[in-house]
Amino acid sequence: MIELIRADQYTKMLWKNGAGFTLEIARSQGEADFEWRISMADVTTSGPFSLFPNKQRIISVLDGQGMILHVDDLPAKTLNQGDIFAFSGESQVQSELVDGAIRDLNLIYDPAKFYARFQWLNEAAEQTFISSANLIFIFNQGGETQVNMDDHSVQLATHETLKIEKNTGVTSVHFTQTQAKSCYVIELIQR
Repeated sequence: MIELIRADQYTKMLWKNGAGFTLEIARSQGEADFEWRISMADVTTSGPFSLFPNKQRIISVLDGQGMILHVDDLPAKTLNQGDIFAFSGESQVQSELVDGAIRDLNLIYDPAKFYARFQWLNEAAEQTFISSANLIFIFNQGGETQVNMDDHSVQLATHETLKIEKNTGVTSVHFTQTQAKSCYVIELIQR
Protein backbone atom coordinates (compact mmCIF):
# COMPACT_ATOMS: atom_id res chain seq x y z
CA MET A 1 0.00 0.00 0.00
CA ILE A 2 1.28 3.44 -0.93
CA GLU A 3 -0.15 6.56 0.72
CA LEU A 4 0.72 10.22 0.22
CA ILE A 5 0.35 12.14 3.49
CA ARG A 6 0.03 15.88 2.87
CA ALA A 7 1.26 18.44 5.39
CA ASP A 8 -2.29 19.66 6.06
CA GLN A 9 -3.19 16.11 7.19
CA TYR A 10 -0.67 16.12 10.07
CA THR A 11 -2.28 16.19 13.52
CA LYS A 12 -1.27 19.01 15.87
CA MET A 13 -0.96 17.82 19.44
CA LEU A 14 0.41 19.04 22.76
CA TRP A 15 3.73 17.59 23.86
CA LYS A 16 3.51 14.95 26.55
CA ASN A 17 5.25 17.37 28.96
CA GLY A 18 2.97 20.27 27.89
CA ALA A 19 5.88 22.53 26.88
CA GLY A 20 5.05 22.80 23.16
CA PHE A 21 3.31 21.26 20.16
CA THR A 22 4.15 18.54 17.68
CA LEU A 23 2.75 17.78 14.25
CA GLU A 24 2.15 14.05 14.17
CA ILE A 25 2.89 12.76 10.66
CA ALA A 26 1.98 9.11 11.22
CA ARG A 27 1.61 6.59 14.03
CA SER A 28 0.72 2.94 14.57
CA GLN A 29 -3.02 2.33 14.68
CA GLY A 30 -5.25 0.55 17.16
CA GLU A 31 -3.11 1.03 20.25
CA ALA A 32 -3.75 3.25 23.28
CA ASP A 33 0.04 3.64 23.43
CA PHE A 34 1.68 3.73 20.00
CA GLU A 35 4.27 1.20 18.82
CA TRP A 36 5.83 3.86 16.56
CA ARG A 37 5.25 7.54 15.78
CA ILE A 38 6.82 10.00 13.35
CA SER A 39 6.40 13.69 14.11
CA MET A 40 7.77 17.15 13.44
CA ALA A 41 8.08 19.79 16.16
CA ASP A 42 8.92 23.47 16.39
CA VAL A 43 11.13 23.99 19.42
CA THR A 44 11.09 27.65 20.45
CA THR A 45 12.72 27.47 23.88
CA SER A 46 15.35 25.36 25.57
CA GLY A 47 14.01 22.80 28.02
CA PRO A 48 13.38 19.16 28.92
CA PHE A 49 12.20 16.47 26.52
CA SER A 50 9.16 14.32 27.30
CA LEU A 51 9.80 10.83 28.63
CA PHE A 52 8.72 7.79 26.60
CA PRO A 53 9.37 4.65 28.70
CA ASN A 54 10.21 1.46 26.78
CA LYS A 55 10.73 3.42 23.55
CA GLN A 56 13.72 4.40 21.44
CA ARG A 57 14.00 7.89 19.90
CA ILE A 58 15.77 9.18 16.81
CA ILE A 59 15.83 12.91 16.08
CA SER A 60 17.18 15.23 13.39
CA VAL A 61 17.20 19.02 13.01
CA LEU A 62 15.26 20.12 9.92
CA ASP A 63 15.58 23.91 10.19
CA GLY A 64 17.35 26.43 12.41
CA GLN A 65 20.80 26.84 13.90
CA GLY A 66 20.73 23.59 15.83
CA MET A 67 20.54 22.50 19.44
CA ILE A 68 22.69 20.91 22.08
CA LEU A 69 21.28 17.85 23.81
CA HIS A 70 22.28 16.89 27.34
CA VAL A 71 21.30 13.21 27.65
CA ASP A 72 21.65 11.57 31.07
CA ASP A 73 25.32 11.75 32.10
CA LEU A 74 26.70 11.55 28.55
CA PRO A 75 28.80 14.31 26.98
CA ALA A 76 26.66 17.04 25.38
CA LYS A 77 25.70 16.35 21.74
CA THR A 78 25.42 19.25 19.27
CA LEU A 79 22.92 18.66 16.46
CA ASN A 80 23.14 20.83 13.37
CA GLN A 81 20.77 20.69 10.41
CA GLY A 82 20.71 17.15 9.00
CA ASP A 83 22.47 15.54 11.98
CA ILE A 84 20.75 12.41 13.31
CA PHE A 85 20.92 11.24 16.93
CA ALA A 86 19.41 8.21 18.71
CA PHE A 87 18.72 7.86 22.45
CA SER A 88 16.45 6.04 24.88
CA GLY A 89 12.96 7.43 25.42
CA GLU A 90 13.58 6.91 29.15
CA SER A 91 16.63 9.20 29.15
CA GLN A 92 16.60 12.51 30.95
CA VAL A 93 17.13 14.96 28.06
CA GLN A 94 17.60 18.71 28.29
CA SER A 95 17.76 20.73 25.06
CA GLU A 96 19.65 23.97 24.61
CA LEU A 97 18.91 25.98 21.47
CA VAL A 98 22.05 27.30 19.76
CA ASP A 99 20.62 30.47 18.20
CA GLY A 100 16.84 30.64 18.10
CA ALA A 101 14.03 28.24 17.31
CA ILE A 102 14.49 25.00 15.40
CA ARG A 103 12.23 22.45 13.72
CA ASP A 104 13.01 18.77 14.22
CA LEU A 105 11.89 15.41 12.89
CA ASN A 106 11.34 12.59 15.39
CA LEU A 107 10.86 8.85 15.29
CA ILE A 108 9.75 7.19 18.53
CA TYR A 109 9.34 3.41 18.43
CA ASP A 110 9.22 0.26 20.51
CA PRO A 111 12.59 -1.51 20.00
CA ALA A 112 11.12 -4.79 21.26
CA LYS A 113 8.80 -4.81 18.22
CA PHE A 114 10.77 -3.00 15.50
CA TYR A 115 14.21 -2.40 14.10
CA ALA A 116 14.55 1.12 12.67
CA ARG A 117 16.73 2.90 10.14
CA PHE A 118 16.69 6.70 9.81
CA GLN A 119 18.74 8.45 7.13
CA TRP A 120 18.99 11.79 5.34
CA LEU A 121 19.40 11.91 1.56
CA ASN A 122 20.74 15.31 0.56
CA GLU A 123 22.15 15.04 -2.95
CA ALA A 124 20.89 16.21 -6.32
CA ALA A 125 22.08 13.00 -8.02
CA GLU A 126 19.81 10.09 -8.85
CA GLN A 127 19.64 7.55 -6.05
CA THR A 128 18.14 4.09 -5.70
CA PHE A 129 17.84 1.89 -2.65
CA ILE A 130 16.31 -1.50 -1.97
CA SER A 131 14.38 -2.15 1.23
CA SER A 132 12.71 -5.15 2.80
CA ALA A 133 11.19 -2.99 5.58
CA ASN A 134 7.53 -3.44 6.47
CA LEU A 135 7.08 0.33 6.60
CA ILE A 136 9.01 2.97 4.68
CA PHE A 137 8.39 6.69 5.16
CA ILE A 138 9.93 9.31 2.89
CA PHE A 139 9.64 12.83 4.34
CA ASN A 140 10.46 15.59 1.86
CA GLN A 141 12.27 18.51 3.47
CA GLY A 142 13.37 20.11 0.16
CA GLY A 143 11.75 21.21 -3.08
CA GLU A 144 9.39 19.03 -5.11
CA THR A 145 10.87 15.57 -5.53
CA GLN A 146 9.84 12.63 -7.71
CA VAL A 147 9.96 9.19 -6.08
CA ASN A 148 9.50 5.98 -8.08
CA MET A 149 8.77 2.68 -6.35
CA ASP A 150 8.27 -0.53 -8.26
CA ASP A 151 5.36 0.41 -10.61
CA HIS A 152 4.39 3.72 -8.96
CA SER A 153 5.59 7.30 -9.30
CA VAL A 154 4.77 10.08 -6.81
CA GLN A 155 5.61 13.80 -6.70
CA LEU A 156 6.35 14.92 -3.14
CA ALA A 157 5.94 18.61 -2.30
CA THR A 158 7.82 20.21 0.61
CA HIS A 159 6.91 18.62 3.98
CA GLU A 160 4.83 15.86 2.40
CA THR A 161 5.42 12.24 3.41
CA LEU A 162 5.15 9.08 1.38
CA LYS A 163 4.17 5.95 3.34
CA ILE A 164 4.95 2.56 1.79
CA GLU A 165 3.55 -0.44 3.67
CA LYS A 166 4.02 -4.08 2.75
CA ASN A 167 4.04 -7.47 4.45
CA THR A 168 6.60 -9.32 2.35
CA GLY A 169 9.09 -8.82 -0.44
CA VAL A 170 11.49 -6.10 -1.43
CA THR A 171 10.74 -2.56 -2.58
CA SER A 172 12.97 -0.62 -4.95
CA VAL A 173 12.85 3.15 -4.33
CA HIS A 174 14.34 5.50 -6.91
CA PHE A 175 14.84 9.25 -6.57
CA THR A 176 15.22 11.03 -9.90
CA GLN A 177 17.82 13.74 -10.35
CA THR A 178 16.61 17.03 -8.88
CA GLN A 179 18.04 20.43 -8.01
CA ALA A 180 17.26 20.47 -4.30
CA LYS A 181 16.52 17.02 -2.90
CA SER A 182 16.46 16.79 0.87
CA CYS A 183 14.55 13.72 2.01
CA TYR A 184 14.53 11.64 5.15
CA VAL A 185 13.96 7.93 4.78
CA ILE A 186 12.64 6.07 7.83
CA GLU A 187 12.37 2.29 7.70
CA LEU A 188 10.63 0.12 10.29
CA ILE A 189 11.17 -3.65 10.23
CA GLN A 190 9.03 -5.86 12.45
CA ARG A 191 10.99 -8.15 14.77
